[in-house]
Amino acid sequence: MQVGPYPVSIPVAAVVLAVVLLIGVAAGRAKGRLVLLVVGLVTVVVFGIVVNAATGGPPGDDPAAEVTALYQFALPPAVAFTAGWLCAHGSWLRRLVVLALAAVLLASFPYVAAGRATADSLLGSQVGGP
Repeated sequence: MQVGPYPVSIPVAAVVLAVVLLIGVAAGRAKGRLVLLVVGLVTVVVFGIVVNAATGGPPGDDPAAEVTALYQFALPPAVAFTAGWLCAHGSWLRRLVVLALAAVLLASFPYVAAGRATADSLLGSQVGGP
């Protein structure tokens, strides 16, 4: 499995996502859970930015590759945290549906296309365009 340009073993990634999911459940069960949702998502995004900056990001000066690497670092924990937060309350069926949707989103998210679209729209770069 690749996270950006770095290989990561699947068991390690699964454990990290499970821990983040459980932290999301704890945040959803706590008092002031809406504030904890926002704080948790901001923390995940900041963590993704810091890890991406600390590792140097992908090689080259391609802004789309940098945004893609940021998505690959930050999106899976953000989805796991939000799914945990949503699973804190409700029936078992709702919890299973939320977890299934989170798994489908993580498996099918077009990281490269989203990174290119974000770089094109926010940074004004025309990367990879015809």
